[in-house]
Amino acid sequence: MLIDRKISVHLQDFPDVSFLSDEKELVADMDLVRSIASTALSIRDNKNLRVRLPLKSLTLIGKNAVRILPFKEVIADEVNVKSIEIKEEISELAELKLQINFKKIGAKYGAKIKEITAASKSGDWKKIAENEIEIAGVKLVDDEFEIKLTTKNSDEKKFAILPLPTNDYLVQLDIEVTKDLEDEGIARDIVRAVQQNRKDADLNISDHINLQIFADNSRILEVAKSFENYICEQVLADSLTCTSEASAVKNSTRFSFENKLDDGDLIVGF
Repeated sequence: MLIDRKISVHLQDFPDVSFLSDEKELVADMDLVRSIASTALSIRDNKNLRVRLPLKSLTLIGKNAVRILPFKEVIADEVNVKSIEIKEEISELAELKLQINFKKIGAKYGAKIKEITAASKSGDWKKIAENEIEIAGVKLVDDEFEIKLTTKNSDEKKFAILPLPTNDYLVQLDIEVTKDLEDEGIARDIVRAVQQNRKDADLNISDHINLQIFADNSRILEVAKSFENYICEQVLADSLTCTSEASAVKNSTRFSFENKLDDGDLIVGF
């Protein structure tokens, strides 16, 4: 609580929040949610799938994956997928593989290197602690080894799979783009362009418009017609007119703007 409200908030002491509980489980769950979103966005970037393009589903695979269900709307919105799914069994899609830092252990275990190498290839090792394993009768610690969750073969045309940095979960993204998903992505691109144009025209956030658009790609106009209600609702348009002449938009509207979408050029007027 501020003692004197005339004094800048920057000159006040931090409030005492010691009475608030830590809620460690919630913090851990939110860290997981952030990691899932970051991994999914990394997949999108690698596959050149722009964020405004909706995808069918994201599946989290691993033990106790059910813990993310209370946050599925957050994840779906963040990575733009239609649904969030979970699976518990991870062994079907990935396996833990041991990588030995031979440069690090070479001088230390010179005579045992062959045995360590054979044991690592055969999987004859066990984890003792977070940073310690036992293999071929010796213990490796810290940066002497690394355990990575490695994905197995999968349908790469339909799914992209990437482990979380913690190596305890897999993120599987359905990357198959149907025509319906492509159309919805184009509609979202149109909305983004119009919203930016409204801002450029210095309109109030509550101002309604009569919207006209022209595109050099006929598919953009087809999508605009199909998603007319959605577009109008998002940009506060009382009407939407698609025209085949760029000059018609520029000559019959108060404001007009040229935009470049991934699928072609778009002229917006209102």
